[in-house]
Formats: sequence, structure tokens, C-alpha cells
Amino acid sequence: MSAPKNTLTLSASDVAQLASVGRSTVSNWRQRHDDFPKPVAGSAASPRFDATEIRAWLNANGKEIKDLSFDRTIWSAMDLWRGIAPPEELGGLASALISWRYVSDPNSPGFDETLPAETWWPNLREVGSEGDLIRRIQHGMHSYEASHPERHPLFEAVAGSGMSNRLLQEMERRSGLLTRFLDALSSFDATRIGEAFISFQDHLTYSARRGYDEHATSPALVNLVATVAKTIPGPVHDPVAGSGRMLLAVGSQGKSRTALTGQDISVAACVEANQRALVTARENVRVRPGDVFQNDLFEPGLAQVVVMDPPYNASYHQHERLYLDPRLPYGTPPKSSMDTAWLQLALWYLGSQGRAFVLQPAGSAFQSGPAGRIRAAMLQHRTVEAVVALPGGLATQTQIPLNLWVLARSHETSDPERVLLIDLRHSTDVNADAVADALQGWRDSRLVPTKLPAGAFTIAEILADDANLTPQRWLSSTEAAPAVEEVRANVEELHRAVMQTKPLDKLNASSLAAAAQAPKLISVSDLVKAGSVMVLKANERVRETDYSSEGTPVVTGRWIRGEVESKRINLSILEGAHVITRPGDILVQNMGGLAARMDSEGGRALLSSSFQLLRLTSDSVIRPQFLAEFLATSSNHAQATGSGIQRIRLQDIKIPLLTLEEQDKVLARLAEIRHLHAAAHAVLNAATNTRQNLVEAIAAGTVRIT
Repeated sequence: MSAPKNTLTLSASDVAQLASVGRSTVSNWRQRHDDFPKPVAGSAASPRFDATEIRAWLNANGKEIKDLSFDRTIWSAMDLWRGIAPPEELGGLASALISWRYVSDPNSPGFDETLPAETWWPNLREVGSEGDLIRRIQHGMHSYEASHPERHPLFEAVAGSGMSNRLLQEMERRSGLLTRFLDALSSFDATRIGEAFISFQDHLTYSARRGYDEHATSPALVNLVATVAKTIPGPVHDPVAGSGRMLLAVGSQGKSRTALTGQDISVAACVEANQRALVTARENVRVRPGDVFQNDLFEPGLAQVVVMDPPYNASYHQHERLYLDPRLPYGTPPKSSMDTAWLQLALWYLGSQGRAFVLQPAGSAFQSGPAGRIRAAMLQHRTVEAVVALPGGLATQTQIPLNLWVLARSHETSDPERVLLIDLRHSTDVNADAVADALQGWRDSRLVPTKLPAGAFTIAEILADDANLTPQRWLSSTEAAPAVEEVRANVEELHRAVMQTKPLDKLNASSLAAAAQAPKLISVSDLVKAGSVMVLKANERVRETDYSSEGTPVVTGRWIRGEVESKRINLSILEGAHVITRPGDILVQNMGGLAARMDSEGGRALLSSSFQLLRLTSDSVIRPQFLAEFLATSSNHAQATGSGIQRIRLQDIKIPLLTLEEQDKVLARLAEIRHLHAAAHAVLNAATNTRQNLVEAIAAGTVRIT
């Protein structure tokens, strides 16, 4: 199906938010009301509706209408642009137009009254054709950039050249595409357009992720760097600023932030950074495009705070240029990685008594060769003040663990003979304030933090160990060895676990005999047709944000596979009837794998269409536990189909048909095996802990064998 030309459309989820109801309610309206608007776009699985028709229907039926969030409104308006350009270009165009309203709307806090009056936001609708509208906006944008050169580049997607111009030509050819978007943008309070811009950008970057701002620093790392840097006053510089998230966050905290400067090789990233600065009313920001290793646009020593989240483990296409680069006094990095070049570059921009905070992959702290020699030189010149090892998963594009390096100019570190090392690799939640306090205590008073895994080590001993600055390498030797009482407790736990293992009683070799013939195989569909089993499915789809740690437990893939699962939900937030498990129900995961589990307690909510619930209506044919045991055989796994996420149809899942007496015999043996498996797992865990602590204690001299 296709929408009438330039019709603003809404998804079913949009309609639900508009009417403040659940998505199942919208589905019920479609089924029960013949006059509910028919889909005008999308597909049968993901229909889209005319926004005007939906609003009219809701009003006619007395439904309260709640305005969509800025994100949803803009996304729905952008749906009109689908297919005419890559998503990253469309995102850039939308961002430019949002920023333009910020400076051209008289009701906006960022309004510039010196702009030509015909380009003011309220006057744009006076223009007749789409082409004239585009040219008027471009004229206004050129005027703004001419009178505010410090903010350039700002409107590249509309006032620039190249691919963006071809996009605008397509919009001019297809009348209404731009005006519909401007109408959607005009529906929001101009005084909150800056807040809306940030929300839109974050959604576009962290949710859509279709090539847009793909190297953006994650919110967790932005918060960490901004928090640890806030105690250092003065200007801030980021030589690989990207979209400016970290630069602006650091600039919003701390004193005397008289200038925020940055550079990035991506013009699009610089544009977004300048737009962010514009809509957050930052007047002292300059972010310029350019390759910092070919055309450095900023002078040395300009900042008291240098922050960086550079590309990790990246090479440089003109490596030979680096040999003569005066900004790399401690050595040329290896061809395979620029990591140690970024560390030296951070020092180049530091002013006296300033500090640099650089995120690096863990490897740059221990790699040998040129990287090792550069580390050694930096240590000898007293430029490394601290290294903080972070847990994996904090970055946006990778799960690798990172280190946060704290640097100072030569011989300006807080302790000329020692380096502070902090190991947070195993932290589940990095406390940015605690890290900031630790670094400040070390910087001001040379205090080694006691509330974090940390230690101070001499530069001489680090140099003697190949200049290895990996925190865990040094801190592991300072960890307290297990005392004799702890090891004794481990041994006692191991004995208890061994005592819990029981010999097999019913299952033995003599109880097994060769079968005369293979049993008849029946499918789940056969059981349904025979009236022995009924299949239930979820009729309410929920969002991840609906879950909590309280309320009704939820059926999940982890729970079906026998893992611990704490996900719960408050059923009162959902619409319609809910499927709740009963004791004896079998839950089946047949998408992306095959697993089954009998719920012995019941009371779980089935909320995902990825799972099926099998409920026995009669126990005269099959035991529920027997059905659960034999659903996930290897032959049933082999029935998976699909080129993407594989699915196994219920009619393809076969179960051997045995008499109830035979089923009971099988289940008794399987129960013995299951008990033994759990007991063996407990023995393995206890043995592993006992061995590790015994070895550590003997090596440290806290335990001896009598």
C-alpha cells in the first residue's frame, strides 16, 4: 500500500501514544470499529495511518488526544522522505531545519532579529513554491553564518553543497515534502526547541544508528570524563571532537570555561557539534573540520583541559608524515595503531598545570615495540599521572575494555616518582564521582584511594617491567591473599557439596535394553488436533522500558533455558487480557533456537510472541514434564528454517508417543540425572574456588599443609 502524496503518516505505536492507550487497544479499535481509518502506507505487519484521519476519528469518538513526543512527530514527518536519500543525510537535513527554527523564530530564546525578515520562521509559509521556500531558507542560513563566522559550519545540509544539494533538488521536485516537515516542526513550543534538538539527536544516534554519528561517545563515558575534569578550571579542547558531546559536557561543568574548541575530520560531525552548541546557548564554542594530522587549526598550549575519545586501534593513511611531526616528541606510533599518537597530541594542547583525559583501548598500556618505547619516554618525562582501567561495554561501537589516561605536561604530574593505577574492570556500575574524588585526592595530596582498587607504583619499577601501565597487572600483586579461615571455609563447602551427590538408583546399565522398534512420533499439532493440548500466545506486546524488578514475573528466553531471571512487570500498565501460566504449562522458545521448560509453579506473564505456551487439557495421553523434555531433541532442532532469525514450526516438532507407564519410567530416570547434574555443578564450583584460594594462600604464605 502507498500513502497519498506527501501525507503525514503514523504507525500503530504512534497512534497508541497519541491516544494514551496500549497498542493492543489500537488493534481492538481496528477490529471492532468499521469506521477506523484504513492504513495508507506500510505493510500488513507494520501499517501506517493518515495522521489527519486518525486525529479526526479520535475526536469523533471522544478520545482524549495527547500530543506526540518531539521524537515521534519528527520521525513520522521524516517518513515522507523515506528512500530519497541515505538516513544520515536525512538526519542532517532535519537537524539543520530544527536549528534554523531556533535562530529564526521570534519566540525562540535563540532568535536573531538581524536576520532578513522574510526568512523568519513565521514568514516562511508565505512562500508559494517548494523551490522558493528552499531558496529563502538557504538565504537566511547564509546570512546567519556570514554574521556568525565563529559558528561555521552550521547549516551544511541545506546551505552547503554536494550531496545535500541533490537531496534538496529532489524535495523541490516533489512538492510538499519540506512543508509537511516544517508544519510538524512548528507544532512544538519554540522555547523548548533546544531541548527537543538534543532529544532528537540522541535518538537518531543511539537508537537508529544507521550510519549517523557512528563514532559518538557513549553517555556513560561522556559523564565520566565530564565529572573527572570538572575540578580543573580553564578552557577545554578536544582535537577529535566528533559531534561535540564530550566537549560540551565538560564545558558545562567546571569553572572559567572561557573557550571550548575542537576539530574533527568529519564535516557532518562538526556541523552537529556547532548545532549542539547553538541550541544550548553556548557562545564560546569553535569546532572546525579538518584532519588534525595534516592541518592542525589550533595552537599549542591553548587549553587547561584536553579531552579525547579517539578512534581505537586505527591506522593512519599517511603514516610517513608522522616521523617529522613536532607534536610527537616521544616517538612515532606503529603503523598499525595511532593510539600512542593521540596521547602525545593531548599533551601538545595542554597549558601549564592543565590535565588531559584520554580514553584508550587497554592494549595501549602494555603493547611492546614503538608503543612501549613511547610509553617509556612519557614516563621518563613525568607526563603520566594516572591510568584507570574501565570495564568492557562502556563504548558505543565496541565491547572492548578501555583505559582512562590522565596526563600532564612534562614534569608537572602530582607525584614525580609514582603513577596512580585504578582497576575498575570488574565494576558493574562505574561511579564517576568516586573516580573524580580519587583522581583529585591524588592530584592535590598524593592520597591513594582506599574505596577503590588502587595503588601507587614507582616509575622506576614500571619502567623495569617494559613500561607496562596495565592497572590489573600491578594491583593483582597487592590484593590480600586468602587467610587460613577463608580456605578452611572453602574446603568445608566442598565437602558439603560432595555429600549432596547421591548414587544413581533407578538408572543403571542393566535397566536399559534395545528397543524392538522405533516409537510412533507425533507432532504438537497432532496433540492439538486430538484435544490433548492447547496453544496460547501473547496478545500484548510491551516495550523494554515497561519491565521492572517488581510485579509479576515474566516468561523470558533466559528463564526457559533454566537461567536466573528477575524481569517483572506491573500488569496494570497493560491493556486487555493477559496470558498467565499455570502449574504444568510448558513454555517453548521456537525462534532463534529451541528450548522448553515446564512451569511447576505458574503465575508468570507471557508477553512475547517469540514464545509459545502449551497447556494440557488432558493427562491421558502425555505427561507435561515428558512433553517438555522431548521438545528440544536434536532432530527437532534440525527443523529450523529461515534465512535470518530461524524458526521451528510447532507442526514440525515431533515427540515419541509412549504409554503413560513408560513415560513415568523415563521421567524417573531423567529426574535422577537432573539431580546429579545440579549436585555436580555445585561440586565443580566449590572445587574451583577451593583450588584457587589454596594456591593463592600457599603462594602468599598464609597457609601451609600439615
